[in-house]
Amino acid sequence: MGKVTKIMLILNILAGGAGIFFGMGIKGDLKTAEEAKSAAEAAAQSAKGGTSKLESDNQKLSNDIQTLKGQFAKATNDLGAAQATLASLQGGQGQMAADLQQAQQDNAKLQSDLVAAQSLANQTQKLKGDIAAYEALGTTQEIRARLSKLDKIEADAAAKKKKAQDAAKKPKPNTPQPGAEVGSVASFDPKFGFAVLNRGASHGIKVGDVFRVTRNGQLVGKVTVQKADPTTAIANPIKQFTREPLKAGDKIVKDS
Repeated sequence: MGKVTKIMLILNILAGGAGIFFGMGIKGDLKTAEEAKSAAEAAAQSAKGGTSKLESDNQKLSNDIQTLKGQFAKATNDLGAAQATLASLQGGQGQMAADLQQAQQDNAKLQSDLVAAQSLANQTQKLKGDIAAYEALGTTQEIRARLSKLDKIEADAAAKKKKAQDAAKKPKPNTPQPGAEVGSVASFDPKFGFAVLNRGASHGIKVGDVFRVTRNGQLVGKVTVQKADPTTAIANPIKQFTREPLKAGDKIVKDS
């Protein structure tokens, strides 16, 4: 093989190698470009999908906003209705309070009327009793006679009361001391067996006092006071100490 042939052979080899090298490089670039294209298409598809999701989310948000607006409008209406109901209830409560006050006033009046009616019934019953008692008294003339008698009794009672009051205002008499001669027998009733003494409460004599009765300095008997008027007294003889009937003028001496 000649030198020229060897050189050509080397050149061919180099050219072939270069062709292979450049062919492989172009093929690699093409693959890279295809991969980039696929990536770009995938990115575009992903971006398109993201846009669709955003649009979907935006639509959902819009729907939610509309729903919330509807709920807010309903809540506003419900609040208005509740406020109206509350106002109505408050008005009704005021009316109820007024009705209750009126009912209480009516009840108080009924109670007062009931008390008045009961009082009238009692007065009527008493009047019926008075009429029955009046009719039981008899005729008008008899009633007048009895009323006159009652007036006299009342007048006598008033006089006695005044007399007792006057006597009470007077100084209290000294109580007779034992052995003191107080007075005498004014009279003696043998039928009923009592003596009237000429001394009474104004002289210090009181019911239950015991006196010795003497005649000419001699003991005749003893008496016990049964009643004491202001100036006289009634006394009964004590049988075991009385030896003979008493007489007017017998002296009375306070017993011990």
